[in-house]
Amino acid sequence: MIIKAYYSGGRIDVFDTDHLVDGVPQPGNLLTNYTLDLSDVADDSLWLRSYYHEAVDAYRDETGPTGLPVARRRDGWSFLIADADDLERLNRLTMDGETVLARVAGELVDAAALSWAWECAEELAAKAAVAYRFLLGSTGAQEAVVLDAMGVPAECFEAMMAGQLSEASSGPRF
Repeated sequence: MIIKAYYSGGRIDVFDTDHLVDGVPQPGNLLTNYTLDLSDVADDSLWLRSYYHEAVDAYRDETGPTGLPVARRRDGWSFLIADADDLERLNRLTMDGETVLARVAGELVDAAALSWAWECAEELAAKAAVAYRFLLGSTGAQEAVVLDAMGVPAECFEAMMAGQLSEASSGPRF
């Protein structure tokens, strides 16, 4: 994962999790889990945390739900991405090229949450409506079977369609 922090004045910081310099701090590591918690910004800092899944012979007898040995999650390290001074000048933060934080009208916006909400409203609801009509018409299956095939619970589908209908009849509300 590549994290880039873009600051006013032209400074860009790049953080690379793909190329660890020394693997010794995490012995037996089979999987690394990184957490960038955007809610940290409220505390005037932004941290990247790493956790690792340790696989050692001592755990071989402990099995998961499918009978495979379990690698236990261990706390790794915390890495300061931006402190309070940095956050005042941060314009944008990206993870693997996707903007996750952006300064708009002087405030930092959780662009990842905004993208999720937009995708639900603009893409997923419309996609569900088209898929529903297609599957219902082409298979002749009952509604419950169609919704199950789509992977959308009935209550969720109804809520998405209610949102589609209210926007279509009233237009954007801003």
